[in-house]
Amino acid sequence: MAVTFAVIAMGTVLRASGVVSQAGQKDMSQVAVKLLMPCFNFSGLVQDVSWERLEASRGVIIFVFIQMGLGLALGVALCRCLGAASPFLRQHRGQVLVLCAFCNATAMPLTLFRALVSSQPGLKDLEAQGALDITIYGTVWRLLLWTVGIVLLEMDGQDAPAGGATSKERRRASPGAMLRVALLNSNTIAAVAGFIVALGPPPLRALFFGGQLSCLREAAANIARAAHAMLLITLGAALWPVPSTSDWTAVGGVCAAKLVGLPLATLGLLHFGGLASKLGLSAAGTLVVAIEGCVPSALQISMMVQSTGRDARSCTVICFWQHVFGLPTMTSFLALALSGVS
Repeated sequence: MAVTFAVIAMGTVLRASGVVSQAGQKDMSQVAVKLLMPCFNFSGLVQDVSWERLEASRGVIIFVFIQMGLGLALGVALCRCLGAASPFLRQHRGQVLVLCAFCNATAMPLTLFRALVSSQPGLKDLEAQGALDITIYGTVWRLLLWTVGIVLLEMDGQDAPAGGATSKERRRASPGAMLRVALLNSNTIAAVAGFIVALGPPPLRALFFGGQLSCLREAAANIARAAHAMLLITLGAALWPVPSTSDWTAVGGVCAAKLVGLPLATLGLLHFGGLASKLGLSAAGTLVVAIEGCVPSALQISMMVQSTGRDARSCTVICFWQHVFGLPTMTSFLALALSGVS
């Protein structure tokens, strides 16, 4: 977590010193959303996905949808209960739903999982299976984020007061436009291409591994390595000038839903609802699902908001405070999850 905050701070310093302008920060977001993340999605799928791995992690895959549904339900309840007291919750329901439903699904969970199992001698043999489960979880999660998630962000135009939505916003909110947004964005196209190469006929895969198209796979992998750092630096740049947060109802509400409500629901379903055994989750899979349920929202959501042409400052501030408040909440819920596994 300290490394994450350090990289975010570097982005803030770049913005504050004038190295990165406001327009430059928006350009950085576009590069991340339209180049770095698609390369990350394609590279991860081609390298890590196979039919055997999908079958081995089917319970984890099902839980991706369960946790997304829980997050969406919490987001809807939050907007209905506190919307009158919060302009953000009232006017940007799409952003609220995405913040509640989509977590940091790969980098942070992988780091936390390795730290947890390495600290428990009896759990060290779970590391390989856990890393596989996190990879598969992140693969399905990214596909949902760039289809369901991007549609929810585009639907923010429908939440304008009566008569307040422009004709452009109404066109963007039409069913046909939503379908195009979900299917014809660069991240979804990259994910579909990755699935085709990973799960398609062996001759196609051979073209990308040692064949004539291997240079494209290697280029995508090299570009993908910059994705996480760019996300953090861009987030830091978006935090300058330091915003004066007045809508603490939104900050506290989203943090409570994402960092308390969703972890409680996840642990309840796993251990009291018996879903861990019903879905055939291994000890590693159970721990992975518990971790995924308690980490903060994905940082790339802020850049997704910018890519739709909307102001992402409130979303960025909420993401930042989630990482602050997440330190004690994650510690508590991970201790509970670890006790249930060990």
